[in-house]
Amino acid sequence: MIQNPTLFNTSFTQYTVYNMHITDSEAIFSIGEAARRVGISASTLRLYEGEGMLCPVKTPTKRRTYSLNDLRLAQTVHNLIQDKGLNFAGVKKLMSFIPCWKINNCSAETLRVCEVPRYKEGPCWSSGESIRRECTEDCQICKVYNMAYKMDQFSIYDFIEGKNFNSER
Repeated sequence: MIQNPTLFNTSFTQYTVYNMHITDSEAIFSIGEAARRVGISASTLRLYEGEGMLCPVKTPTKRRTYSLNDLRLAQTVHNLIQDKGLNFAGVKKLMSFIPCWKINNCSAETLRVCEVPRYKEGPCWSSGESIRRECTEDCQICKVYNMAYKMDQFSIYDFIEGKNFNSER
């Protein structure tokens, strides 16, 4: 739930004015509204999705809908590209360091068969059918996906050691 409006820029807090209580993972924004709130074009959002950096919900009619977490992640990706000078490959590489197996406390047996810890082409959610994944969780409720927007706040050592991911920064 939206608890602290200071965590978001003003475009992400307008719904609190209308006393709407939505969860951070509830996909309610159309692609046009999401793009407007993040300050990028709809085609850029589709490009981020095509590169495996975003996982919007698709309705039965194939329309994309976005959650607040999707908007935060899109904003982080945009900032890493525009402000930090990373390209898509760099952002995906950074995302690949998020240790989903540590965040999800995977068992040794799961780690033995899951290929995600060795997949370094992008985030765990973008691996698709190309590798064996043990996680079948929907991105919108996945702890890893929903904390990824904070990736620019961690050092590379935090990613390697898998610490501090559930704390607020």
